[in-house]
Amino acid sequence: MKKILLGTTGLVGAALLATAASAETPKVTLGGFSDFQAGMINDDNDATRSKTAFRNDNTLVVKVDGKTASGLGYGAQIDLQADITNDQNNQGANASRTFTYLEGGFGRVEMGGNKSVAATQRIDASTVAVATGGINGSWSQFLTTGLNTGAAGAAVPMGASFQTTSKLTSEHGAYTLVGDESTYNATKISYYTPKYAGFQAGVSYTPNVNNRGQVANATSTTGLQDVVDLGLTYETTFNGGYKLGLAGTYETGNAGAAASNLDINGWNFGGMVGYQGFSLAGSYGKVTDNGTAGDESNYWTAGLGYAAGPVGLSATYIDSTYETGGVDNDFSNVVLGADYKLAPGLTPYAEVSFYDFDANGTANDNQGTVVLLGTQVAF
Repeated sequence: MKKILLGTTGLVGAALLATAASAETPKVTLGGFSDFQAGMINDDNDATRSKTAFRNDNTLVVKVDGKTASGLGYGAQIDLQADITNDQNNQGANASRTFTYLEGGFGRVEMGGNKSVAATQRIDASTVAVATGGINGSWSQFLTTGLNTGAAGAAVPMGASFQTTSKLTSEHGAYTLVGDESTYNATKISYYTPKYAGFQAGVSYTPNVNNRGQVANATSTTGLQDVVDLGLTYETTFNGGYKLGLAGTYETGNAGAAASNLDINGWNFGGMVGYQGFSLAGSYGKVTDNGTAGDESNYWTAGLGYAAGPVGLSATYIDSTYETGGVDNDFSNVVLGADYKLAPGLTPYAEVSFYDFDANGTANDNQGTVVLLGTQVAF
């Protein structure tokens, strides 16, 4: 698989050299968002912290798009973190995504710190979520545990392993943390085929999940290595306004020379149907070993969304089990959301999450509610 990806990159590079003359100067576009959130927390481990917390999330997105005289598209995208503190989810101190791309009749190739095809082609409950993203949204930013109150610039440690989102290992991050995005944007190469009869396939290759930005980590004893992600989607519409989407994703990688770890293998299958503003989505996924000997997790999700004019509503749910050392750690989360497009780019929203961490024993259990009120300005 690695040889196929590298060979594809070489062919695209040759095509670029052969069509070097550009028909026009690349277009640079500046966009982004500013998001303010007020969170109200009530859970079993909130005795040492305030019931209310505010946070502000800001991103500047720089896009470069050009086309050669022969029609080869090319460009880049840089998502800059424009916040006062380091990113809470460990996306990066300066930027969360930086990649270049080439596209044409052969499809699209993306190269750099970006999401894998397992992330971009996934369908699950969060696909129909509004507000901050439902089960994969911002509820975790306000989470408290018995070990940590969620210090700025670090994901929240749990003390036990849980599957807290509908993401596979490289995107999910450490299973002992909530909100860890330190590996999803590892430096990789991704290829997407052109869409044909509603189908599209994709493949990503990441040499080492610790390779980020200018860091070229070639150490064979740390980090998942030779990670390959595969994706296949199908989308269609029927008479009467019905919509159907199906997606399957798969991820595999090895733990290198770390003797206590094992290779990972994970998959997610999801589907979505839509009709007259209503959308119903769900998924089932499983990860074996999770990079640690004997550990595995499985999960399922379900979501219902509704959109009518400026109004968006959604209800999403995840239920998971993480098996480790012969015992199970269970997690569930119900998230209700609503948003309203008040003006172009201006969207106030509300979201409430009801979560339950149930580990072996009681030391790492936590149950509670996070209520979010926010306003996003996108430009």
